[in-house]
Amino acid sequence: MEKERIEELERKISSLEEDVAKLKSLVYKTNSPKLKTAHAPPKKREEMTKRPAQTAAKSSQAIEEPVDWEKVLFQTWLPRIFIFVFIIGVLWGFKAASDYGLMNEKAKVVLGFVVSIGFAVTGHFQIKKSRLVLGQVLVGGAIPILMLTTFAMHSLYHLAGPTLAFILNASWIILGIIATVFYRSQALGIISAVGGVLVPFLIESNSPNALVFIGYETLLYIAFLYVAIKQKYSILYVLSAVLLNLTLLIYYSFVGDNGVKELLGMAILIQHLCLISSFCLSQSVLQVYAFTLLSSLAVTYGWLLAVFDDGMTTMVLLALVIIYALGVYTVRSSKEKFEFFITYLIVAVAFFIHQLVDLREGVILYVIQGLAVYYIAMTYKNLLHQLFSYTIYILSATYILVTPIEQVLSLPTLNWLVVLASILVFIWISIQKTEKDEHDTFKIGGSIVFSILSLIFATEVTAAGTIHLSANPQTLIMTAVWLGLSIAAFIIGSLKTFKTATYIGVGILFLTLFKLILYDLPFIPMAIRALLFIVLGAIGLIISRLFYKKK
Repeated sequence: MEKERIEELERKISSLEEDVAKLKSLVYKTNSPKLKTAHAPPKKREEMTKRPAQTAAKSSQAIEEPVDWEKVLFQTWLPRIFIFVFIIGVLWGFKAASDYGLMNEKAKVVLGFVVSIGFAVTGHFQIKKSRLVLGQVLVGGAIPILMLTTFAMHSLYHLAGPTLAFILNASWIILGIIATVFYRSQALGIISAVGGVLVPFLIESNSPNALVFIGYETLLYIAFLYVAIKQKYSILYVLSAVLLNLTLLIYYSFVGDNGVKELLGMAILIQHLCLISSFCLSQSVLQVYAFTLLSSLAVTYGWLLAVFDDGMTTMVLLALVIIYALGVYTVRSSKEKFEFFITYLIVAVAFFIHQLVDLREGVILYVIQGLAVYYIAMTYKNLLHQLFSYTIYILSATYILVTPIEQVLSLPTLNWLVVLASILVFIWISIQKTEKDEHDTFKIGGSIVFSILSLIFATEVTAAGTIHLSANPQTLIMTAVWLGLSIAAFIIGSLKTFKTATYIGVGILFLTLFKLILYDLPFIPMAIRALLFIVLGAIGLIISRLFYKKK
């Protein structure tokens, strides 16, 4: 019997599908714009082609409705503001009742719980009647009233011990989380999160336990992070991370180095790993997730420097570099996530280099990192990575360039050579990764920068190598080096048919001439002066003759 009924249903479904297909074809034939416009007169046809654009314009105007400021002000913000006014009034009312002897301590505690329950019940019915904002504000207001009542019962009136007060406050936070999910209200989550981090500060204890405090705050963060991810609450996502850092910072400022540094470091690392996991596992790429994780990486490094020794900080940073490298491999199929994880890896490596070596000794590594980031940025056309590469490269190269060379064979000399080589690599990457019409710009601009820096480098090295000589030999050797650079640039331009190098060679030749006239003449004897001008003039004439030969 059951089988026959199923077969009958299948027959009816197939019959319905055939009827739907026939109706579709009929509708298509009657409404086809091609058929209508084909047989319509030219004027009519033009009107019909314009009609869809007019319809789209009308629909877009209909969608762009004006802002209902009355609703925004009186239904959204008015209850949010005045719930705090009401709570302050309740607190002052309790204080006045206590001052005039109208209410004892137990009555005030009972009344506080009754008011909070009344808020929650009233808010629930307001939500049922589609007054969402008002209802959510009332339910949210119940949470701080419950917490303040518990605080008064414990700290002010001593009607409850620290254990009971902690359990009650934790229960109110759990109710807040449940209400956040049940009513789908981010405002409730924010109120509950702020109240939750304050719970330990509202409890008086003769023997405070650091593990309990830090463990509670960390678990509370994980709970609200889960709610924020599940309900897609971006403000709660960021706020919960900020609150954990702020709470631990306040705690650390009061406690200091009292055996809690490792616990604080573990809490911050757990938070950072949670942020990595949430971003990595999220289905869509949310900008707030991405930039929260980037900010957390910088904050985490600050915490590591504050709470761990150098060895432990280096090991943790190495672990983070490995985690981000694995993350790059894991999310390689998602272009946006891949690019963000590349950014995180770049920042983590920069922190690791800073931790591993002294800036003076390890600045070369930053130059190399800047080049690597630039290559990645140009490969994937990512503007953020380009900005990172420029920042890392320019800062590290500038540090090298302003460091004086005091000896020929020294670390500053090696650093200069790396910078000069990196400029050539920079030009090569730019030419490989850009359009052909931009190649000349990079060639000319890069060659000019390279030539200027080469001249400065040669001058500094020559000065360092001839510092023990008198003024005349120093001047002669410096002039000879400049002439050598000029000849080398001209030869490169001739062999590689690279006109820019030729022009640079001529430019250095003129600089050498100006140097001789404006600076060197008073220090050079007449015979040497004559020889230098003869050599310089001969080189200029030969170069001029070679130009004619090329033409």
